[in-house]
Amino acid sequence: MSTRNPWLKFQRLLQGEGRAVVTVVSNNGDGTSTVETRSGVQIKVKGESVAAGSQAMIEGGELRYEVPALNSSVVEI
Repeated sequence: MSTRNPWLKFQRLLQGEGRAVVTVVSNNGDGTSTVETRSGVQIKVKGESVAAGSQAMIEGGELRYEVPALNSSVVEI
């Protein structure tokens, strides 16, 4: 389906809801996990494949896989 709406065209370019590195707070036992973003916001996502306390990648609102805990820093220029 073709559209002239530029916002809809832009959304089609963004494949999914994006991805982010999070810390798993808990596995809820119902197929979901509570995770915390780097900014400190806790959200509920699908999946329980990563243990609590580990860092993980979420893609499109779903817990995908564990990632190594790496240090991060902010540099202002």
